[in-house]
Amino acid sequence: MQNRWTWLIATAALLALPAGVASAAPEAKMAPAVAAAAPRLEPDAIAALDRMGAYLRTLKRFEVKSDSTQEEVLGNGQKLQFLNRVRYVVDAPGNLFAELRNDRRFVRLFFDGKELTVETPLKGYYAQAPMTGTIAQLLTRAYDQFGIDFPLQDLFRWGDPSASAERPVEGFRVGPAKLGDNSTMHYAFRQQGTDFQIWIDEGDKPLPRKLVITTLTDPAQPQYVAYFTWNMDPKIGTNGFSFLPTKDSIKIPLVSANAAAK
Repeated sequence: MQNRWTWLIATAALLALPAGVASAAPEAKMAPAVAAAAPRLEPDAIAALDRMGAYLRTLKRFEVKSDSTQEEVLGNGQKLQFLNRVRYVVDAPGNLFAELRNDRRFVRLFFDGKELTVETPLKGYYAQAPMTGTIAQLLTRAYDQFGIDFPLQDLFRWGDPSASAERPVEGFRVGPAKLGDNSTMHYAFRQQGTDFQIWIDEGDKPLPRKLVITTLTDPAQPQYVAYFTWNMDPKIGTNGFSFLPTKDSIKIPLVSANAAAK
């Protein structure tokens, strides 16, 4: 990893924040007698995920912000928490803008259906590659070609029959919960090595409002907690999805995933 493209590798590391249920999931609190029973996946719990996914697939133009905390575990077992903000602006099927910030990284991505641009504004670098197709195709190609793993990409894949996200093996409805002004239903699920909890708006617009992912393969069980804010009428400028470099911007090649790993 020690090469001139370390800034881009660091970008890929930022983009590899938990991508949602495909890579994680939360532990259901059960009484001892219930815990000894066979795993259960309540029909209304899995139906809630399917209903949410189907609704997300209908969204064509929106903005979503995710404010999250991510735990990292040191060698001595001590946990550290890091704040992350992810912002997406979408005009489906082929326009996407993403902004990703945390204490150590600041990355922007532009996709206008013809070209992908990765920018690190604080460093002044940007890299571009021709890329066509839909947002779903972008997510796959960006990872396959350049190792870019968009965070929270299940927001764009949930309910898509072609998605490869692992289905939960256990799940149940916890109960109603109020998140700010939003009335939600709280669900808990389990997958191989991970637990996840999700809070979904009640009513005819089942948007996800909160996600908690617990990694069970680590004895410290670090968690990722994200809150979502949705805007169904985003203001998008004329060039909102196309990158416009400044006179000080420095263009460098967008290297392949294989080259970055050397």
